[in-house]
Parts: sequence; C-alpha cells; structure tokens
Amino acid sequence: MPSHADDATREQELAKEQSLTELEQAIGDREQLVGDREQLRIDQEQANHDDLRQAGATSDHDDARILDDRQARIDREQLTRDIGQEALDHAQKGRDNQQQALDGTREMLDLPQGVRPQPADADTLERDAITRTRAARERAATAPIRIRAALARAEAADIRAQADARAED
Repeated sequence: MPSHADDATREQELAKEQSLTELEQAIGDREQLVGDREQLRIDQEQANHDDLRQAGATSDHDDARILDDRQARIDREQLTRDIGQEALDHAQKGRDNQQQALDGTREMLDLPQGVRPQPADADTLERDAITRTRAARERAATAPIRIRAALARAEAADIRAQADARAED
C-alpha cells in the first residue's frame, strides 16, 4: 500500500503538470488571439479590395492585373490562416484532453486508499499503450497541416517580394 510520502510526491508532480498545462493553455490562447487579429486584418483587406474592385470597374488591363494579384495574395493569406486555425484547434483539443487526464488523476488521488483503483494489469497497460499510439498517430497526421501552413507563408512571402520588386520597377 502506498505511503503518504508517495501521495505527497504524486501531488507535487501533479501540481507541476497542472502548471505546465496552464502555461500551454496561456500560450495557446495568445496564439489564438494573434490568429483572430490576423483574420480581422484579412477580412478588412478583403472588404477594401472588394470596394476597390466595385468602385474602379475599369477596363485598364494593368489595374485589373494588379487587383487580380492582390486578390490572389488575399486568398493565399486566408488559406494560410485557415490552416493555422486548424492546427490551433487540434492543439486546443490536445490541451483539453491533457486537462481531463489531470482532473481524473486528481480525483483518483482524492479517493480513500481502500477505494482507489488497483494498479493496472498487463492488458490495461497494453490498451493504454495502444491509445497513446493512436494519439501520437493523430499528432503526426497534423504535421502535414503545419507544413502546408509554412509553405503557404513562404509562398506568400515570395509573392510579396516579387510584387515589391515589380512595384519598384
């Protein structure tokens, strides 16, 4: 039967884990705020672009090309933002799962010694390992999303650089 010293150690470890989870949540909230601001900027830019297109329904080929280039850039930025939001949503789900696990552990530790669940047997450990493996697979599945976001940002930066170079000419 575990001693009170083991319980105290578990409580300390649980408190550290809770602190890390809260820090991850704070960082995630900040990233979401930045993403929301970016979405607002994109929405405003799209509205301005739509106003320009409506007001200047021009037949000038150069103006039309500039507006088309601008719309393409806005579309790429929106795609990048959408991919980033998908990654943020997935990360939030992971933090929520982590918090649920911590809450469950805390509830288990609050139970009287005689009522606590017995240590896991081999079958339970195997099931839990499979669950963790599936979760790792899900995290790995989001890697392409993060890669697409990085590629979209790089492509947008390249296009902006090309547009700036054309503007200077």
